[in-house]
Amino acid sequence: MRRARIPALTPANLLRLALPAALVAAGLIALTGSAGTASQSRPYRPPLALTHTPTAPQFEANSVVVKFKKSASASARQAAVTRLRAKTEDSVASRAVKLTGTESAQDLLKKAKADPAVELASLNYKRWASAVPNDAYYPVVDGTGQASYLNTIRMPQAWDVSRSTGNQVVAVLDTGVDSGHPDLVGRLVPGYNAVSSTRPNPVDDNGHGTMALGIVAASANNGYGVAGIGWAAKAMPVKVLDANGEGYDADIAEGIDWAVAHGATVINMSLAGPYDNPVLHDAVKRAVAAGVVVVAASGNNGNAAAQFPAAYPEVIAVSATDQGGALTDFSSYGDWVDVAAPGWDIVTTGARSMTPAGQDPIWLCTGTSCAAPIIAGVAALVKNKWPAYTPAQVATRLKTLARDAGPRGIDQYYGAGVVDAYAVLGGRWAPDFPVNPADGNDQPSRAVSVAAPAWGQPIEVKGVIGTEGESDWYVVDWGTPMGFQTWVTSAAYDPQYPANLGPVIDVYAADMKPMKHGEKPYPDVDPATGRPQTVPLTANADVPAVTNRTFIRVRNANGSRDARPYTLVVFGQGAGSGRDASIYPISDVVPADLSAGAAVTVRPSTTLALDVQANTVNATTVRLFNGRTGAAVPADVIYDAATRRAVLTPTAPLLDATPYKLLMAGVRQDFSTVLPPISSVFTTADLAPQKLTAFTGGGGYLSANLAWTVPSTPDFDQVVVRRNVGSKAPTPTTGTLVYAGTGTAVKNTGLAQGTTYTYAAWVKDRAGHYGPAAVKQLLGMKSGISVSSTSINYGGSITVRGSTLRIDNVAYAGLPVNVYVRPKNSSKFTLLAALKTSSTGTLSVAHKPLVSSVYMLTFPGNASLMGTRTADVTVQVRPTISATLSPSSIRLGGTAVFSGYVAPAHYGQTVYLQQYGSKVWKSIASVKLSSSGKYAFGIKPAIRGQIAYRVFFPGDADHAPAYTVNKILSIS
Repeated sequence: MRRARIPALTPANLLRLALPAALVAAGLIALTGSAGTASQSRPYRPPLALTHTPTAPQFEANSVVVKFKKSASASARQAAVTRLRAKTEDSVASRAVKLTGTESAQDLLKKAKADPAVELASLNYKRWASAVPNDAYYPVVDGTGQASYLNTIRMPQAWDVSRSTGNQVVAVLDTGVDSGHPDLVGRLVPGYNAVSSTRPNPVDDNGHGTMALGIVAASANNGYGVAGIGWAAKAMPVKVLDANGEGYDADIAEGIDWAVAHGATVINMSLAGPYDNPVLHDAVKRAVAAGVVVVAASGNNGNAAAQFPAAYPEVIAVSATDQGGALTDFSSYGDWVDVAAPGWDIVTTGARSMTPAGQDPIWLCTGTSCAAPIIAGVAALVKNKWPAYTPAQVATRLKTLARDAGPRGIDQYYGAGVVDAYAVLGGRWAPDFPVNPADGNDQPSRAVSVAAPAWGQPIEVKGVIGTEGESDWYVVDWGTPMGFQTWVTSAAYDPQYPANLGPVIDVYAADMKPMKHGEKPYPDVDPATGRPQTVPLTANADVPAVTNRTFIRVRNANGSRDARPYTLVVFGQGAGSGRDASIYPISDVVPADLSAGAAVTVRPSTTLALDVQANTVNATTVRLFNGRTGAAVPADVIYDAATRRAVLTPTAPLLDATPYKLLMAGVRQDFSTVLPPISSVFTTADLAPQKLTAFTGGGGYLSANLAWTVPSTPDFDQVVVRRNVGSKAPTPTTGTLVYAGTGTAVKNTGLAQGTTYTYAAWVKDRAGHYGPAAVKQLLGMKSGISVSSTSINYGGSITVRGSTLRIDNVAYAGLPVNVYVRPKNSSKFTLLAALKTSSTGTLSVAHKPLVSSVYMLTFPGNASLMGTRTADVTVQVRPTISATLSPSSIRLGGTAVFSGYVAPAHYGQTVYLQQYGSKVWKSIASVKLSSSGKYAFGIKPAIRGQIAYRVFFPGDADHAPAYTVNKILSIS
């Protein structure tokens, strides 16, 4: 177990973050020099003391923390302080008030709880910074280490989506800050010191707080130091821990209230302690009710003891992984863990006053303290992109889009998985982290057989804890009763290795009766150096004489996986000293723990190792849960007491490619003994997705509208739609790609008229499997239009005729066809008539256009036919012009009048009198039409004979040119 790395957090520091994500992912760009000089020292590893969070409660002597009732007036609160013979430096109006008396804290607590003015009261528990330092001054990796953990959470790609936290303020409740650090200048808002009333500034006298703040808010892309997760986030330093990295709940609650009151939208607490405090919890609830996202480190104890405030349900609890996303051995775990983030060798800002001379104040940080600020920074980016999100919605997004790691589904080590910053901010998903296959010895029923050793002769077996939380089972069949010793030895403890095995061994009799137990979760401390000894760890069990067979269970105390093999030794000599093993309640489970490929019709079962009260094995004590959502699966449970086997039958088939957790909790061995809860996980087979529930749509003019319904698909990736010209359906690799995404509809444009299109759509899962094709064919259509005349006189009518047929000339009766018309001088069509095709696919409509007009018809398409549009057809409308020549015969020198009307009237329009001569018509006079359309020309010929005359209307935007009839004037 690791207890030698600093309880801090760190962001990425050696990136020129203006580079594209792809380039960043390919290799880090080192930023050199504390002021941009040619060389930069490696990050400093602070030499802090080896520490463990105590398992026994620690609290401030003679003090308690209380919350007064809302109804209690100031005088009533002060009277309560007096009654309790206590004093306080806090305002009694505060929500969390620390009271100090002369009697013990326990006695003071009893009185405070009984006081009528007090709503909540608790001991003033101590909490610790949740990161542990490592050895100092040993060589560290260069800046490429940062790339690995930033790429693990896909932070460079996330920054391509959003580099702004806007008005979000991340309050970091910790040991304070080195406010003059060059990478934090301009990033801090005013802070607060809750530890000391005489020193208002939150000065960092430990270094932990400066590290946490740097992970969130160090200036990015400034040519120096490191890049905070928030890129250019605003951070609020609130000092709640002292120079030793320790603090009391009264100060932490005060810090929470102060941060909320002064504009924090996200709170990070890289601190933890293994005991609940209702007053602290109440402060957390108030913050969340005010819309503040609260993030906390899960703690560094490497065990399942709940750590607070992380274990409060309103808090996003963060466990720590190595730079590649694998759980570290120090990370505390439990069902209260929500999400994981890297917490190993995170590069961040360090306090300048504590940095050795000649080195840049850039430190390495390891611990869950270093993982929590990463989540806080991502949460600030989420809050900025979706300001209306509640804290619960932020948490849900972080968890839902996390990448699964470790045992499949939600687990107690990673929670929902390792945060995926890119997906959280709207990017495409990435594959889950791989998991080692089940090793086949997960339960006593599948125990690996070990030969019984001869007296005094050891037998060795090698094994690996390849998945977080797994157990390896072995069985020894004894021919002769004898006592024996058995022990398991890990690889040498290495403080530079993120996950070391802390061996645990348990021995059970043939009937699964507990026998002996041994464990060695931590290395001993070298008294000369004060650091962990780098030697193998051995857990031993000394077993008395046995007969028949014994089962041996090997596991890791800290829950992590270690690729280095352990050695199990069975030695035929023992006296039976040591601790007894605890009850292991089952002998078999189906499907096997950590297995994959279960049928969706599986009926999970568990076989109990002991006789139990049969009526306590039922649907409330044996349950199945969807490992991805946590939802209970409806199922019936039947228990056979003779075989001790409980079979669970789901009421519906399980989802494919989905993790499930089988949980047994609450079964009684007898009236007074409840068996310890136990769970196992399995994953169903990854089947091809189902066909789209519906694939609908219809054709349009040069387009098609398609819609679909996606069936329940646990590992849904996207819907893929492709098309072919003609009647042959495309395959997933042929045809033209129309759509690939997670939507439910698409409009396919740019299509050709008179063409049949066949579409196919598939559900694609994350493994690349395609479901059956859903096919939609839209048949090509053609339409034609004609008019009875393309030129008519004003007042006349035309007949518009049309047809709409399939491209192979098949007619459809009753198709809706719209005939449109527009004036020739306008671009806007209006509906002339909505018609239905005849049995031959034809249609007609009469129209009397008043002006020159353009006609076209459309078939809008339907669920099986493409739409059409004809070409435009123009009908010219000529005005009618009456003509009178009076008199029609005159003597030379006389005058005749050529007059008439133009209909429709074209007031002010010019018309021309034309005379025929030399085989041509020539305009000889003009006149403007009156408001009634009247014109008149006086004619006085200069020669005798017969002369032909006419009037010419030259046309305009609305009407075509027109002529009167010819009139002959005789001159004698």
